[in-house]
Amino acid sequence: MVRFVTGGLIAALYLTAIAHAAQLPARASGLWQSKTSVFGPNDRPMAQAQNVVTLTCVDPETDQKFLLVGQSRCSELTVSGSGATYEINGICAQPAGTAKIHETLHYSSSKSLQLKANFSTSSGKISMTSNLQWMGKCPAGMVPGDEGEMVNGSFVKAGNINDHNP
Repeated sequence: MVRFVTGGLIAALYLTAIAHAAQLPARASGLWQSKTSVFGPNDRPMAQAQNVVTLTCVDPETDQKFLLVGQSRCSELTVSGSGATYEINGICAQPAGTAKIHETLHYSSSKSLQLKANFSTSSGKISMTSNLQWMGKCPAGMVPGDEGEMVNGSFVKAGNINDHNP
């Protein structure tokens, strides 16, 4: 359940890069690690959704796919900002209804960014923070678009962004 909630929220974040105004900066190619924490109503940490670590293998083509996945579920979407800070606002369809989103992305560099998001849903407010850090080259056997986690020192693939419909 936690992986579904966290994965769904992260996908909602990345799906918002449709270019209604500003275009988000490109990230460096290679292995990216995101550490994400999700908070529910009253800013209470969601059980098993704290410091969830996800790995992705990114190249120029898949970086944009990660940013555009699921865009068809959003309306009234705007991207604004320049330089290191961007804001994304919109309304996106989720399995339990619609969610109003407000995100702030801060790019420290092409190898490091922080994402903060607030989701207003019919069941209450959800917020999350995610720190994304470039880790170097993607390990052998991992191809651009792969996403998953490390288990006992080995990469366990959860899927590939190329398998999603835009």
